[in-house]
Amino acid sequence: MIKNVRKFINEHEQNMVSLLKKLVEINSYTGNKEGVNAVASVIQAECEAIGLHVRRESSEQAGDNLVIETQLHKEGKKGILMCGHMDTVFPPELGFNTFTHDETNFYGPGVADMKCGLVEGIYVLKALDALGLLQDMSIVFICNSDEETGSINSSELILKEARNSFVGFVLESTRAGGELVIGRKGRMTFELEVTGEAAHAGNVGAAKVSAILELARQIQALEELNDLPQGLSVNVGKIEGGVGANTVSEKARAIVEFRYTKKDSGDKVWEAVQQLAAKPFTKGTSCTVRTITARPSMDTNDAILGLYDMIKEIGTEHGYDIQCAQCGGGSDANYISQTGIPVIDGIGPIGGKLHSVDEYLVSSTVPERAVLATLVIAKAWDLYCCK
Repeated sequence: MIKNVRKFINEHEQNMVSLLKKLVEINSYTGNKEGVNAVASVIQAECEAIGLHVRRESSEQAGDNLVIETQLHKEGKKGILMCGHMDTVFPPELGFNTFTHDETNFYGPGVADMKCGLVEGIYVLKALDALGLLQDMSIVFICNSDEETGSINSSELILKEARNSFVGFVLESTRAGGELVIGRKGRMTFELEVTGEAAHAGNVGAAKVSAILELARQIQALEELNDLPQGLSVNVGKIEGGVGANTVSEKARAIVEFRYTKKDSGDKVWEAVQQLAAKPFTKGTSCTVRTITARPSMDTNDAILGLYDMIKEIGTEHGYDIQCAQCGGGSDANYISQTGIPVIDGIGPIGGKLHSVDEYLVSSTVPERAVLATLVIAKAWDLYCCK
């Protein structure tokens, strides 16, 4: 099988690069619905060309989500979930909109995060189809439109499909060393708003009820919740408040995030945040907290490690050096893991400098990881879905 898969991918490598270029040069910033939908249309056409069923689910808040499925999945047979996102973090006005390359890398907005993964997923399906395997497999490929903002409008779709799957794969680009991701931190972003009493700074005296003063004290207490050895980080990323130097501030606010490796530690931090807000340090002030986004942690467990061992065995057999790692950043694998099915992330090509105008993708790993992913999907079907 390895010989046939490599032959197919090698013969179609230039097609993969052309498709990657086409997708990268469509601006699909999360807030650019038209651009995200244009990416969705390209993917839809590629998949329908090999007889896959494609369903588009629209949303008022974001672009369309794609559900790409084989006939067996459409008929309700449980199988394999693949997942990738179409949106990027680069707004059109940034002017970062060109696909370029040199001898070793491809460059461009979303080239690694994660339009390379979308191309990989499409060509995994095409390779399986060319080998005559796809018609006997139940596979669903979710391409969602709002992962970069927490998958607020697509997480329920992903969870629904995960519950109807035996195993999951997220096709995010992999780390610089090529490691597969077996665990990711959970993340919550929240707003802390403080209310005080407006007053003239020169006349208020000792009775000052300053929202800014209370916010500063809350920030110090929040930062003290950091516990890096335990994988817990808290960061106050933005603050606002006040109208001028001669006015005691009535309102002040901060945008804060915390990340955690285990659910129980995340729960404890959130409880501590609410306790701090309930008991302000400055008399007369009040604090409220409001969740903006939340993504659960992807906790490494025996099921995930078992799936990783299967992939490592494939690597050993066919000359791939397979390693694993845990990551601080989140992805849709965080959601998939909540259903209890084993999921592996970072099975895409190697990339780096994500979310920057220097984002790159190692070009040689595009066909390499497509071959690996095809072998992994085929083996996972035999081991997990044909019981």
